[in-house]
Amino acid sequence: MKTILVPTDFSENAFIAAEYACSLAATTKQQVRLLHVYIALYSGFGEEGSSTKQIKWAETESTKAMADLLKILKTQFPNVDLVGECLKGFMIDVVTTELKKGDISLVVMGTKGVSNITESILGSTTYEVIKKSPVPILVVPIDTPDFSFERVGFFTDYNDVELDALLTFQQAVTLSPYLTMLHFYKDGEKAPTKELERWERKVHEAFPDWDISFKALPVEKVDMNAVSQAAKSENLDLLVFARPHKSFFEKTFVASLTKAIANYPMVPSLFIKA
Repeated sequence: MKTILVPTDFSENAFIAAEYACSLAATTKQQVRLLHVYIALYSGFGEEGSSTKQIKWAETESTKAMADLLKILKTQFPNVDLVGECLKGFMIDVVTTELKKGDISLVVMGTKGVSNITESILGSTTYEVIKKSPVPILVVPIDTPDFSFERVGFFTDYNDVELDALLTFQQAVTLSPYLTMLHFYKDGEKAPTKELERWERKVHEAFPDWDISFKALPVEKVDMNAVSQAAKSENLDLLVFARPHKSFFEKTFVASLTKAIANYPMVPSLFIKA
């Protein structure tokens, strides 16, 4: 059985992400594994200088909080295979180790969202996990409404390796939503008509059964505002970004914007390393 990994610090952000993951798992028949990392996650420091009593207290409190969280989620999602684990260490290191086991298809993480500037422990690690993860990372803002996976926007640079990202997306979520492929080009420049037509043919050939539309959007600047406007105008439930070598991200998204989208997404956003 494929597994959705949900790192949690027991914050409200993380709880919304866990609910989202459970809703997705209920539809796709996957297991949800909740993961809490204590000591290093709480303090930002290693064990050096920490007493055995403090470590034991953190372990006990974490175990209790995980049991309470599992009880709530199992009541809400009785048909979802839910498990939870508390481990000692640093979040990045522990998640990286878990991903090497090979049974995880997707990581779902909570973050602040555009309407909530409250800092959370997970918020500082989301971008680092995205950079290191070999599997897709789905970032869920705290202000996400009920789970919906009907309209998905895939931001494209007409790069052939993005076909691999689409395949990874299909394998990770095992759903067939309405997909809109969105390409940004500078306002005032000639629309990339031929490139768009070529890309349409390639995508339809690779995924003949998908319901897909293609749009090239003129923008003054590729920034958070452009992404937000596209999400709103297309009424998207999910944004998907591929991260291959010399990708749409690397050529048009500076690192700070990638980080901004990861930490302050306007809707759930999926990052795929292709």
